[in-house]
Amino acid sequence: MTWATGETGTETPPSIVAQKYDPSGKKLGPLIVVSSNTSTYLGPGIAIDANGNFVIGWIDYTPNDSTDNIYARRFDASGNPLGPEFLIDSPAFAQHFEFRIAMNSNGDFAVAWSGNNGFFGPDIFVRRYDSQGIPQGDKFIANSAIEGIPQLYPSIAMDAQGNFVVCWISFTQENLPFQLFARRYDSEGNPLGEEFHVNTQTNTNNYMSQHFPDVAMDASGNFIIVWEGVTPSDGGDEIYAQRFDSDGTPLGQQFRINSTTANQQSFPSIAITPDGESFVVTWDSDKQDGSNTGVYARQFNSNGEPLTDDFQANTFTTGQQRFSDVAIDADGDFVIGWRSANQLKIGEYGAYAQRFRSSHTDNLAVWRSSRFYLDSNHSNTWNGSTDDTLNNFGANTDTPLAGDWNGDGYTDIGIWRNGSFYLDANGNGIWDGPAVDRKFNFGISTDTPIVGDWNADGIDDIGIWRAGKFYLDLDGNNTWNSGVDAYFSFGSTTDTPIIGDWNGDGTDDIGIWRAGKFYLDLNGNRAWNSGIDGIYNFGLNSDTPIIGDWNGDGTDDIGVWRAGKFYKDADGSRSWNSTTDTVTTFGSATDTPLIGNWRPKSIPAPAPLPGALPPTNSPISTPTPTTQPDEQTLATLLATPPKKRDW
Repeated sequence: MTWATGETGTETPPSIVAQKYDPSGKKLGPLIVVSSNTSTYLGPGIAIDANGNFVIGWIDYTPNDSTDNIYARRFDASGNPLGPEFLIDSPAFAQHFEFRIAMNSNGDFAVAWSGNNGFFGPDIFVRRYDSQGIPQGDKFIANSAIEGIPQLYPSIAMDAQGNFVVCWISFTQENLPFQLFARRYDSEGNPLGEEFHVNTQTNTNNYMSQHFPDVAMDASGNFIIVWEGVTPSDGGDEIYAQRFDSDGTPLGQQFRINSTTANQQSFPSIAITPDGESFVVTWDSDKQDGSNTGVYARQFNSNGEPLTDDFQANTFTTGQQRFSDVAIDADGDFVIGWRSANQLKIGEYGAYAQRFRSSHTDNLAVWRSSRFYLDSNHSNTWNGSTDDTLNNFGANTDTPLAGDWNGDGYTDIGIWRNGSFYLDANGNGIWDGPAVDRKFNFGISTDTPIVGDWNADGIDDIGIWRAGKFYLDLDGNNTWNSGVDAYFSFGSTTDTPIIGDWNGDGTDDIGIWRAGKFYLDLNGNRAWNSGIDGIYNFGLNSDTPIIGDWNGDGTDDIGVWRAGKFYKDADGSRSWNSTTDTVTTFGSATDTPLIGNWRPKSIPAPAPLPGALPPTNSPISTPTPTTQPDEQTLATLLATPPKKRDW
């Protein structure tokens, strides 16, 4: 994440800075000072390649003589500078207005900006660079409009091979106010056709009818352009989008992003997954959060169908939160950043961000004789260790565990042994010793281990169940701290503890399984409240309860494991419905079921974490789970009231 800090003449010197973060939102290393002098900085932008190397660019403006230059600086994946800052453009008798930067998976990048062309313009310029920062030819003009017509607000996006698209707004083309145009280029900078008109709805009565565009491109070259447009019917500002295939052919018509239409929606930003299966748009919304402007977003699938309603990114709502940007990873998890006024100190702006996990459905796994069999290709079938994942971790007498130990959005494995948690902290599926993985003493050997995100930080924490009480590591430091951590009475000694996010608020809640019934703490206060919390009949006394998000709505659902089969409440009604719920065979009758969002083999594990003590592992080789028992009758699944939607 990068931003400009300080202003000339204030106590804080002006500078361009950056900060790296891990998938859980924790800082990686110190603040990076990209550039610092007595100039005024405008609009820092950042782009990153597949290996984590990145480039940051900015406009360096000197107020006294009204001159400005565009600079950039390259960094490796650890945040170390790859040489000094270098000049992108410094024209005579000219001025820069906006600029954007895009990079492909190999580190080649291109910069687009709006600037005066001598005494004419402004026009849209582009310059290409290889992964070493060496210019690939001179700058060139993207727009083909006649001299003197303003071309403004460029945005640029690049695919994995280096092909790119530039979009911008142009004044008075086609006898209309500001309209949106774009042009495609191959990896050598050769134009792939002429510029083309993007928006199909126009408003000839409004001076700024289409403006502030942004573009995102997937690895194959399909792209989406979003912009702020004035609605012809009522003159209101809304956020629109238009999808294109890799040849530049429009996919359907332009469509509105925001569902809330009151007041003004402005300054959109877009990010798309490399496979193009999901994209997120964020924007400023006037007065929707109850105080001036707030940051809102919405997620869509590859066909432009919404996966979510509009949702608010900022939780601090006083004053202005605006000028947001968004980035997304291959799994669809994303982060939104923005500028907030008066949040830390009255009269000052700050840079803030919020992480979001894309909706996903949880997957199946079993534990058998010290081995984890994970459905990592998410097919609901064991496809062998070539496609799915088979990990040796622990000994036959251990208790298997599953949780996100590092905050990367994927479920990792672990074991419980004699009052200690042994966790695969780096997520690579093996025990790597005290320098990498984790061992924590928490509880005694007769306790039952439990795992959940008790504080909504995206990382699963530890706890234990003992004689009808949940002992939770609320502060997430993996040790018991009296006065900080806490225990909660819920159920009785003979119950089975269960953990899940029953209300979709990001914090895992408690519950118990008793004689074929789920008792769920629906309001999340870790106490039983009759009439508020819920009791649900699902399964037989002899079943094993399972919990997971079966339908991707962000709320955990119930289910049971019976003789090698997973019975899942797929529709989330907390009752068995034979037409909508599912039965999946995976494993054998004597296995232990596990649930998680398992990392596909194509996605590497995150970087190692420091230090722990190793357990003594005794892996035992066993056949893969292929034999299945006969299905038993799924009985006594009774109807329950409809699932509440206001938790």
